[in-house]
Amino acid sequence: MPLWKREEVQKMPRRRGLAGLLLAAAVCPAGQDDSLWREFGLTELSTAKVGIAEAAVYRMNDPTGAIAAWEWRRLPEGRPCSFEAFCSTDGKRTVLASANYVVELTGAVAKAPLAAFLQALPKRHDTSLPAILTFVPLKNLVPNSARYVLGPESLKNFATPLAGLQPGFDQGAEAQVADYKIGSADPLHLAIFYYPTPEMARLHAAKFKQVPGAHVKRSGVLVALVFGAASDKQANSLLNQIEYEAKVTWNDVPPPSPIKPMYQLLLNIIYLSIVLVALCLTAGLIYAGIRVWRRRFGTLEEDEAMTTLNL
Repeated sequence: MPLWKREEVQKMPRRRGLAGLLLAAAVCPAGQDDSLWREFGLTELSTAKVGIAEAAVYRMNDPTGAIAAWEWRRLPEGRPCSFEAFCSTDGKRTVLASANYVVELTGAVAKAPLAAFLQALPKRHDTSLPAILTFVPLKNLVPNSARYVLGPESLKNFATPLAGLQPGFDQGAEAQVADYKIGSADPLHLAIFYYPTPEMARLHAAKFKQVPGAHVKRSGVLVALVFGAASDKQANSLLNQIEYEAKVTWNDVPPPSPIKPMYQLLLNIIYLSIVLVALCLTAGLIYAGIRVWRRRFGTLEEDEAMTTLNL
């Protein structure tokens, strides 16, 4: 038995009647490829109640796999919802990604119980979003068409013409595919591959150019290609929106403010002046005391005498 189905049997409580059968069909539709779930990192599947809504809860290895599963499982006619950053609903069914979880809800959903439910999920952990998401053009994007590609299974399912390629998933590559509607023409198919280094992107860009009818562009660590039926003008209008801009962050300590050293210098001058005045005053008092003592005890020489006018 495949891994995800075995864990489903262990984790899902038994439900009787028509409602239970409908929920099971919604969670595990016929013909679903469990190898795709495995590639996205499904580790556990369970069901729960969130208010009056029935929930199918998928725990993934990491948030990247959760986003990939959410893009795959979201509703074709869904619209964004405010429960999470990655959330889609058609009013009857809601699909969302939260940290390393994907949750599918059937029925009316209230925000407060759902928020408490998501925070209480076990083994929940969050990380930063995949960088490739920031490079997907939004102009002319067909709603809900974007799909995350993490390996050969998702590439075969979401970008079939590219299934025979070896784009470097074993080297850390990842991709995003989406459809774009430009004018009255058929939708264009775009795939963006993100590589760890520009050199890897350069080498794989040469392979992509061998795909019949593909329009390829490389920008830094990104390789984008429009595949399928597309004119040069249509492909270029889409590829021109993809640009990689490297950002370098310096960890050097910023230079100190010049005001503080000047203030410290002024204080040092004042302190030095006070010390010099005190030394001069002390020396003068010592000298005067010596002369008074010598005059009183008769040891003052004539050439050292000082004429005093007692006016």
